[in-house]
Amino acid sequence: MIGRTFAHYLAVLAGRALPRTQTTPAERDLLAQLLPGRRHVVEIGVFEGFTTRILAERSDPAAKVYGVDPFFTGRLGVSWGLEIASAYNRRHLASGKLRLVRTLSTTVGHEVPKTVDYVFIDGDHSLAGIAADWAFWSNRLAPAGIIALHDTLLVPGRAKAAELGSHQYFRSHIRHDARFEIIAQQDSLAVLRKL
Repeated sequence: MIGRTFAHYLAVLAGRALPRTQTTPAERDLLAQLLPGRRHVVEIGVFEGFTTRILAERSDPAAKVYGVDPFFTGRLGVSWGLEIASAYNRRHLASGKLRLVRTLSTTVGHEVPKTVDYVFIDGDHSLAGIAADWAFWSNRLAPAGIIALHDTLLVPGRAKAAELGSHQYFRSHIRHDARFEIIAQQDSLAVLRKL
């Protein structure tokens, strides 16, 4: 596994491969359509930085993007996800538009503004993980802010999605939260606006 991961990292560095992502093109298009006018954009769960770059490229020039991920290390003490995300987003990191915040999503402290207006949650899909993310980020979201949640809707052909805590919690709690309205759905992505 280490050899394949390192080879993938080298291929991304050389421009022969793209970072891996679990978002669909239609989901990424929807995420990008919702960016205009947003000043503080947060992504929970950077993985290899593919969607992160879209958020940085498609957001307003003055916007700041925060990619939050613990970037756990492997057996060699290296986080290949962090290495790939950093290499793939080098330009946006250097310009200061993007900041990678290496921590758990609910322990960002002052590294991310206290109030944000756009959050894309694609991190810990366990029931406890999504419940914690929702409690934390829904409270930091400004009025009229956008919160998009990946892997919350069933997609035909992906029966295992129903077993995800993110799907269960969306169905039992998030969609009933009176502070929010659902404004869009695409594949497994649900988008809500804070009232």
